[in-house]
Amino acid sequence: MIKILHKYIVKEFLSSFIFGLIVFSVTILLEQVIMLIDLFLSKGVSFWIVFKLFLLVIPNILSLTIPMAILFGVLLSYGRFSEDNEITIMRSTGADYKTLSMPIIIFVIIISCGLVYFNHSFSPSTFKYFRTLYKQILVETPLAKFNEKTITQLGEYKIYAHKVNPDNNVLTGVNIYKYSNNDANQDIIPWRIASSSATVRVEKGIVKFKLFNGYWQKTDPKVPENMLHIHFASYQFEISVMNNINSADMTLKELTSSKINKKIKTFNKDDNQIYKYKNEYWTRWVLAAAPIFIAIVAIPIGMMAGKGGKAAGFGLSLCILFVFYMLLIVALNIGEKGYIPSAIILWLPNIATLAVGIILFNKMSKK
Repeated sequence: MIKILHKYIVKEFLSSFIFGLIVFSVTILLEQVIMLIDLFLSKGVSFWIVFKLFLLVIPNILSLTIPMAILFGVLLSYGRFSEDNEITIMRSTGADYKTLSMPIIIFVIIISCGLVYFNHSFSPSTFKYFRTLYKQILVETPLAKFNEKTITQLGEYKIYAHKVNPDNNVLTGVNIYKYSNNDANQDIIPWRIASSSATVRVEKGIVKFKLFNGYWQKTDPKVPENMLHIHFASYQFEISVMNNINSADMTLKELTSSKINKKIKTFNKDDNQIYKYKNEYWTRWVLAAAPIFIAIVAIPIGMMAGKGGKAAGFGLSLCILFVFYMLLIVALNIGEKGYIPSAIILWLPNIATLAVGIILFNKMSKK
């Protein structure tokens, strides 16, 4: 009888959990999806490469959306049990609150164990692959990075184009900017090329601009207060991007936790960079353990919801998530400034959630 009851609870939870996972993931991925669709429809990138990028970007948000979906699934499933008086019926069979909670707690513990590997190794690896593939697209399809009436960073240059035509790789109304420091007085020296149009092609990691009907403005080295203004009918200008791709520093999201630990050991104790690395490392542990603590607080709330349990479950899930992630943001800011070690302060959201869950479990058991 207990096994049948546990299967029923898990089945009900799974349907709500999967629904919540899809909803939260799609919401967070919306901006990336729009960017990928633009690559396919407007920039000429093949569908299969875009689809590959989409698959690679999914793991990077699951560490956030899985705890959300756990909370959503628990509140909706147990809220429905409470709303339909099924909790009372289950209790009449001799099952106590601990028995009714156990299948979900075991389930989320298994998920948390999987998230340990996922957050520390798998997700950073897929993010690194995503960035590498996306950068390669920018090398092979240079106009994929350009949007009309938008400033685009390419290497150490900023480029503005009024119109972008990916069919023939032509930019119209082009401005290329570069800013450098004057070693003498540390002033910012502007440098600019403007042209009516330009063709773009890539050869061996070098973006080659063929600029037409324009001018080149730069500071006169002899008289820094004056600007040189040179007109041209056509001008060849090149920007190396392959070197930037190969030598670019890896972001923290691309580093596995073992590499982060090795990097931490290379920092001096006075180097503030160490706090960012420690924050990233311990955030992965906190998010991996979060489903367990979230389930502990969500189960008693769902069981005690009563009438309107499903509707209340949806609203409460948003409130709890807001408080949880606000506490996480506060903890990250404190940890990054080094006021309290990341290994301690980043557990604040989980500890607070656990404390509330224990109080609610005690209150429920006294009913």
